[in-house]
Amino acid sequence: MAELVPVPLHVLLRRAHLEYRLRRAIFDLPERQFRRLAKSAGPPLDLSVPYAGARAANPIGPAAGPHTQLAQNIALGWLAGARIFELKTIQINDRLTLSRPCIDMATVGYNTEWSQELRLEESLREYVKGAMLLEILGAWDLVRHEGERPQARGERESRSQDPFVFDISVGYDLEGIRSPAVVGWLESMRDTSAMVDGLRREIPDEFAAFRDFPFRTCLATGITLSTFHGTPAREIERIGEFLIGELGFHTVVKLNPPMLGRERLEDILHGVLGYTDVAVNPDVYARDLPFDDAAGIIRRLHTLAVRRGLTTGVKCGNTLEVLNTGTFLRGRVQYLSGQPLHALHAALALRWRESFGAGLPISFAAGVDAQNAADCVAAGLVPVTTCTDLLRAGGYGRLPRYFVNLEERMHAVGARTIAEFIVRSAEMSDSLSGSGDDALDLAVLRNTRTLLDKALTGERYRAARNRKPPRKLGTHLWLWDCLSCSKCIPACPNDAVFEIEVEPFIGEVPVIEVEGVAWREVDRHLYRALKATQIAIFADACNDCGNCDVFCPEDGGPHIEKPRFFGSLDAWRRAAPLTGFVLTKDADAVVLRGRMAEGEFALSHVPGSADGQFDAGGAVVVLDWESHEVLSAVRRESPAPSPQTQRAPSAQPLAPAACDLSPYLTLRLLLGALVSGPRVNFANALIVE
Repeated sequence: MAELVPVPLHVLLRRAHLEYRLRRAIFDLPERQFRRLAKSAGPPLDLSVPYAGARAANPIGPAAGPHTQLAQNIALGWLAGARIFELKTIQINDRLTLSRPCIDMATVGYNTEWSQELRLEESLREYVKGAMLLEILGAWDLVRHEGERPQARGERESRSQDPFVFDISVGYDLEGIRSPAVVGWLESMRDTSAMVDGLRREIPDEFAAFRDFPFRTCLATGITLSTFHGTPAREIERIGEFLIGELGFHTVVKLNPPMLGRERLEDILHGVLGYTDVAVNPDVYARDLPFDDAAGIIRRLHTLAVRRGLTTGVKCGNTLEVLNTGTFLRGRVQYLSGQPLHALHAALALRWRESFGAGLPISFAAGVDAQNAADCVAAGLVPVTTCTDLLRAGGYGRLPRYFVNLEERMHAVGARTIAEFIVRSAEMSDSLSGSGDDALDLAVLRNTRTLLDKALTGERYRAARNRKPPRKLGTHLWLWDCLSCSKCIPACPNDAVFEIEVEPFIGEVPVIEVEGVAWREVDRHLYRALKATQIAIFADACNDCGNCDVFCPEDGGPHIEKPRFFGSLDAWRRAAPLTGFVLTKDADAVVLRGRMAEGEFALSHVPGSADGQFDAGGAVVVLDWESHEVLSAVRRESPAPSPQTQRAPSAQPLAPAACDLSPYLTLRLLLGALVSGPRVNFANALIVE
């Protein structure tokens, strides 16, 4: 597995600027899939909600997971409309060895991933970069009203009209959370001024006006607590006491579906929905937190939070641990997501509502999609977070539909605010007795029941509707010429999969022998790259999660078979012996190095010149840039011996060097695509003019 390497801020910004200018897209999300603010003849809709001591422009965003791990992920979610971001869980153990692949969205959704794959310091930096990106994009006004042209807005206006909220997710035990490293990290999220000032120096000339921008430095005041399955009740409570009482964070406790009890859980999963092939790990029933114990914890934490002027709530919630009966993911257990989890957590949310009333803050993440997000909002759930749906075909581009549907529902009931929408949604089904807060409380309870009823009766949640995996054709990927369906691109949450435009080639490539400065052709090989549009991978942002493989119609996995580019020489070297490429600049020349099955090679070219220089290891060959004809070749001398292996010079002349030019053509097609092609990506953002 290649190491996950964050993209520097200056590369993120330069790519965003160039890509939007050249292709009206940012990080491969087309402008047409940005969430546009709907125009209205009357007063505009107000989707804003309070959360964790702040206010967000709307209650929807990505759950802690693959969509909130890297800065470009956060920017993509924001462009698509998200305004509350549950950041990926951090913990003291930031040197995990995780199994790969880890995501299987072929049907309802399974995964084996959990916390951040970056070091703590890297995670902090990613979230600071992410916040700075959002503020710059907000001031750039890319999510303006439909039909308007982009224009820079004032900093104060941008923030006040479209605020976003970061929610920290932290785990997993008291010892780790109380460690100096994690406490320091949490405190740093409330004051990132030093890191922001350091990152200002990375802002490229295209955004020079933002080098003195008053970026926010308090990134988060709320925490969602994620604990290990089986964590004792007293330890969970002590963690909550520490986060609220000692650190002063608004705190939400994430809950597991087994809290429903075995009979209720399996009646919904197996009896009502029909997922009889999904076997819940029996261990969870004995070790997971019972509802009554959790209720006692929340009551006591609520009392503490009120004294501190803070809030506490619950999240419905965590994934369900099930036995792994498939072949794609590894290990005995995996975690269920998607449609069946939605029904289970809707049932859990209703139980909390019936026990605590509408005043208890409930965060929700389970099978949320465009068809049920408005129902979740009507149930008073904040935030409404999504993950599985964004890992399906279309990726982040699926998110704007959530808002279209929500706004249509609000218009239909004549609501302008979320509170009005909650009450009037309940009134549509039955009249409410009471007014003001009483009416809102009754509406929240009624709408939560409706949310569960729809999950238990809707055909779209049943197993029979969710068994068909994406179609596979039985063919196998290789370096070039897949179907070019591009399904893998939006399926990647990290924007690690991208398209390039190459010059198609089919023909014979010579094999030459080089002796001194003379060369001769000794053989020829067939080489073909038939399509102009090809798929490539940015390895620094690829963690081999496997989601591109799930949606690719061919076998083998794009992340494995397609050209893999690294963002730096260091990253490329560290990844050895993985095949891959790295683009660098050397004075006036651009250099593409490649590690392939045949060995390591390099091709350098000065843009505008008529030739390129191919370093084949044993020889250096100069070829015509357009015709690929060999112009000259020189046998490379053996490297000088080290002092430890110093020997007398050999009297024997160097043997002729055999040089297959197939690797040259691979490098030539790739380098031409990166330097002269119309697309901007993380591999060429610093090279393209």
